[in-house]
Amino acid sequence: MLFVARVSDQGAGYYLDDLGDELRRVAPEHAAADGRWIGRGTEGLGLAGAVDGPAMRALLCACHPRTGYTITPTQRRTVAAFDLTFTAPKRVSLLLSLGDKALTSEVLTAHHEAVHAAVGHLERRAWAVRRGSGDERAPIATSGVVAASFTHCLSRAGDPHVHTHVVAANLAHGVDGRWSALDSRGLFAHARATGALYDAHLRAEITDRLGLSWSWGERRGWDVAGADPVLVAAFSNRSAEIRQELAARGTSSTRSRHVAWATTRDPKDREATGADVAANWTRRASVAPRWRIDRVSRSPSVGQRVDEYRFQAAIEACPPSGVCRRDVVAAWSEAVAHGARVSEIEGASDHWVPGDKGSVGVAESRHAPGACVPAQHLIRALGPRPVAADSQPVWQRAAAAIDHYRQRWGVEHDTRLLGADRDHLAGLSHRRLADHLEVSRTVREALVSLGGEARARLEHDGLALERR
Repeated sequence: MLFVARVSDQGAGYYLDDLGDELRRVAPEHAAADGRWIGRGTEGLGLAGAVDGPAMRALLCACHPRTGYTITPTQRRTVAAFDLTFTAPKRVSLLLSLGDKALTSEVLTAHHEAVHAAVGHLERRAWAVRRGSGDERAPIATSGVVAASFTHCLSRAGDPHVHTHVVAANLAHGVDGRWSALDSRGLFAHARATGALYDAHLRAEITDRLGLSWSWGERRGWDVAGADPVLVAAFSNRSAEIRQELAARGTSSTRSRHVAWATTRDPKDREATGADVAANWTRRASVAPRWRIDRVSRSPSVGQRVDEYRFQAAIEACPPSGVCRRDVVAAWSEAVAHGARVSEIEGASDHWVPGDKGSVGVAESRHAPGACVPAQHLIRALGPRPVAADSQPVWQRAAAAIDHYRQRWGVEHDTRLLGADRDHLAGLSHRRLADHLEVSRTVREALVSLGGEARARLEHDGLALERR
């Protein structure tokens, strides 16, 4: 999940005061990962490694972190930075409470990999500045994000809560060589897709590292499967506080929830040691069923397919004006149960919304939903689309062959792929029979290339097309 908030030039203290504190208590070996510069844009400013307070405060005031000179005018700036908070699913955070240091290390490493991958997507697609005037004013690409990352792993109620604040300065170096404030429209437009990419990348990392499986919850999305609800509730004190406040107020709106969150937001407990945190978690776990983490020897993410129904539902929720590439990226990310790397999802999406590779910010063209949602007869014939980017052309070629055949010969029957069953092949003309066999061979080769369920036979067109 990704949440974007605006930060004032006085907001640096919140992040700098907490440097490494939570990680030192929960995972000392990862404490050095807190307070690090992140983003390609930091390279041109000479920023690398650990964050230092003066440099960060200078950036929030739109000044060069080393020389102190003003980079961009501040008279019209109302936002100094953007806090991009990447939050792991509840049950992923819950893994930290099991007392296994190796497991904790794997979870935090996977989380950091996912954050870096998601920030890379923002740099390529969302980070833009505007140039020109009037109707000619348009977004252009930048050299990258200028940001500092701060990883926390505790909620204010002491629950396991893995999240990283990426504090991105509201300034960017355009490809035209000028510094200016960020065109934040692109950031907010791509927030959903970036959050979904983070989630998908995290699922892929944890699946491959630990072999865990995932389940879908209508209100929580994808999360690690197998945790008993009683155990989850034992480590959800912060959520319980907010729900109790909402019940007392008798409201449930989004604004009321934010008010309840702020009202119950107690100061952090900085006195608790690592031993105190571990003892607290052990006590809570003792009153709930134990969660047995079963690891599999082979990653279930290998050869996985897209959940076409979930993908279609996400696309149908888009505006009626059409879908952008970022909508397809978000839908694809949400439709992959065991996750996929950001590069894989971006590559796959490019095959379904071509022509937008160079666009940045809000400058993405809109496409008809049907261009990226396959027809049901294609899904029945070829199975759901593969997740891997390099397998998309194989699926698309077979789908195009089927549709061209159906169009040429006026086939409208939904259950018979090519419009004739085994008993009626002899009645086809020589030209159509030859075309029928050619398309059948194309489909068979695609199924063999894509893999799939063993010996799943397709007899819609009278031929035994087998997925091997």
